[in-house]
Amino acid sequence: MALMQAPGGPSPGQTCALILIFTVLLQALCVAVTYVYFTNELKQFAETDCQRLMSGQQRGSVLPP
Repeated sequence: MALMQAPGGPSPGQTCALILIFTVLLQALCVAVTYVYFTNELKQFAETDCQRLMSGQQRGSVLPP
C-alpha cells in the first residue's frame, strides 16, 4: 500500500490548496514588480521626451507634427 500516509500529515486537498495559494501569491508579486518597473520606465521616458521637446523649442526649431 504505497498510498498510505503517516498520521498527522497534510491531506492531498490541503497540499493542493497550499500550492494554489502559493502560485497565486507568486503571480501577484510578479505582476506588482512588473507594474512598478514599467511605471518607472514610462515616467523616465516622459521626462526625457519632455526635456528634449523643451530644448528643441528653446533653439527655435520647429516641432514635428
